Amino acid sequence: MATSRPQDRSTRLWRWGIGIGVVVVLLGAWWLALDRVAARIGLDAENTMREVPRNEDNRLLVD
Repeated sequence: MATSRPQDRSTRLWRWGIGIGVVVVLLGAWWLALDRVAARIGLDAENTMREVPRNEDNRLLVD
């Protein structure tokens, strides 16, 4: 029975390593998707913004 104990430990470490790797990959994919959506929202907001009138455009033209 003493020989099965180290094998269980190494199997458990492999499972934890694979699990952590999967979580890291999923978090990376989530971050990329969130970044892409945020960039798209930012570009849409930038395209819909009006330009601020310049000072010269605000003067009354009285002839």
